[in-house]
Amino acid sequence: MDTVSTGIGGALLAKALPEEWRGPRGVWAVTLASVVPDADVFADFLSNDPLADLTQHRGFTHSLVGVAVMGPLLALLLWRFTRDKNYKRLLSLVIYGLLWHLFTDLATSWGTMVFSPFNRDRVVWDWLFIIDFVFTGTLLLPQLLAWTYRERAGALRRGGLLWALLAAFAAVLIRFISPFFGAGFQWWLLAVLAGILAAIFAAPAVRGWGFRQSRATFCRTGVAVFAAYIGLCVVSHGLAVRQVEGFLSRAELRQWVEALAAIPQPLSPFRWSGLILTSDGVYQAWFSVLDETPPIYAFFPSDHNEYVAKARQLPAVKTFLWFARFPVARYRQMGSEHIVDWGDRRFNAVRQRNTPFVFRVVFDAQGQVLSAGFLEP
Repeated sequence: MDTVSTGIGGALLAKALPEEWRGPRGVWAVTLASVVPDADVFADFLSNDPLADLTQHRGFTHSLVGVAVMGPLLALLLWRFTRDKNYKRLLSLVIYGLLWHLFTDLATSWGTMVFSPFNRDRVVWDWLFIIDFVFTGTLLLPQLLAWTYRERAGALRRGGLLWALLAAFAAVLIRFISPFFGAGFQWWLLAVLAGILAAIFAAPAVRGWGFRQSRATFCRTGVAVFAAYIGLCVVSHGLAVRQVEGFLSRAELRQWVEALAAIPQPLSPFRWSGLILTSDGVYQAWFSVLDETPPIYAFFPSDHNEYVAKARQLPAVKTFLWFARFPVARYRQMGSEHIVDWGDRRFNAVRQRNTPFVFRVVFDAQGQVLSAGFLEP
């Protein structure tokens, strides 16, 4: 999950705790701990290895051993530089935040080396898209509502300002995402989202209910809504996997299957990408679990020749294939150059989009490597 959403969630979880558990710096402690594991992204900037983002991100800092190492150190840092001198409490809060971060990353389809350094396999649960705005909204809105209804004076102004900012953000988001799906700006969608936000901000004002609630009450309600959303995603994922397995049975592919998955798609907990890996390529379909019509799968063949075989032996390609879950190799010749492109169909969120994160190997006529690396987006 993105770092911002994880930090917002850490703040929500801390605010939902009883005050005696939280202490004077509990919100800061949990929020800080919930974003610290992503400090490993700096390895990509500091390393000369073009694959550092694959080999280092979501590695040791996202592991259970990492929690055991970072927890006491981060708690000691907070004990030294904050007013809270209860080390045991700080340690429990920090571990709470670190484990929250692990949970949010495990729930996505990227993969987390939770057992590093003893085992570098990437664990995935495939419940959430890597950036899930519904997920983020369930974590953020309760905190904004608590701020809006903290007192009657200025509540309308605070709520109106937050509504306008969120509606503007929704407009920017729609403008950015619509071309991704081959559509123009969806005014109706903006109107619906603005209406939903207005209803959410106005609902606690009924009979003055919101003004009688504490910040913790709003945040605990948010945690309950968040838990319900996760439950919905888990159930939807189970239904999606069942659809993928249904295609296997109909197509009689089970004996050739190397891997299968239902990968979450953006903007809806009901939209999924079904993926089936075979030695010849990948079968993929995009579908909604609410649609009763069986999804139609497309086949993306993986090329096999001497240049693909040579590319497989390169250390960089081995690293990419270790990371990729549904790899496809495409070969073509341009003049005297032989080009092998490796992609991972997991990242094709829509049918028409070109595969992102393509790793290209270029050979000369003698089979020597001219270049190897990711294509620029």
